[in-house]
Amino acid sequence: MPNSYKIKLSSFNQEGLKDVIQILETVFQKFDVDFYLIGALAKDMWLSKEKVQSRATKDVDLAVFVSESDAYENIKSTLIKEHNFKEVSTNAFALLTPYGYPVDLLPFGSVEIDEAVEIEGDGLTKVHVNGFKEIYQQGIAPVLTDEGITFKIASLASIILLKLIAFDDRPERRTQDIKDIALILDHYFHIESNEIYNHHNDLFGNEDYELIDIAAIVIGREMQSVLSSNKLLQDRILNILSLSERHHKKIPTLMAQSENFTIDQATLLLKKIAEGIGQL
Repeated sequence: MPNSYKIKLSSFNQEGLKDVIQILETVFQKFDVDFYLIGALAKDMWLSKEKVQSRATKDVDLAVFVSESDAYENIKSTLIKEHNFKEVSTNAFALLTPYGYPVDLLPFGSVEIDEAVEIEGDGLTKVHVNGFKEIYQQGIAPVLTDEGITFKIASLASIILLKLIAFDDRPERRTQDIKDIALILDHYFHIESNEIYNHHNDLFGNEDYELIDIAAIVIGREMQSVLSSNKLLQDRILNILSLSERHHKKIPTLMAQSENFTIDQATLLLKKIAEGIGQL
């Protein structure tokens, strides 16, 4: 699992982000509920270590670990009544921050049925949370901000895992997830170089491996730490990486559109990720 690292929230072009994170941290602590950051903002925080420019996002996505639905509803109610958040008519899981952008609060823990959560409300009322619990157990990293706020985010390998699942669920609408995977792959080695040198130095003995090959294998190894407790999810990820189904075959092409990969190189990198999953 990656070590903790420091970031500066003011470096992200998102109005009031420090205040929003601080409010969320305070409210979650009040109800003794844990959470971790996922989605585009989590990705951008990792990429900021290498000063990588990414597509702008206004969404803040949180995986919320709750043992009962009452705690989840109490959190939402407190954010609305005490901190001027507002409900979103099209999405029962989202609240609008006082700064005008949404926060998605995606519950998992003991509230899901068949890897999905359904709540009362308007608009979107059901979401799939495949992998959330496994990532919480083995695939998150603590963050300390320059502003003195601490919280957890999904590791880069966990973010890739969630993006593969999202694409598999809705390939016609989630092509950007695959392009994000290509971006992460392209920078992973330099972002996680200390982790790789300290814990995966056995890979440097193979003269056929370039740094990006090593990065892909390490991503697979980190994924396996998450997947080891869920054989069904592991098999699903390996099936996606094998490109055996029609919509999976589009993945290398989408990766090649985003970064400096050929389709063949992208295909090989996906195989390296699968190879890493099989090594632990």
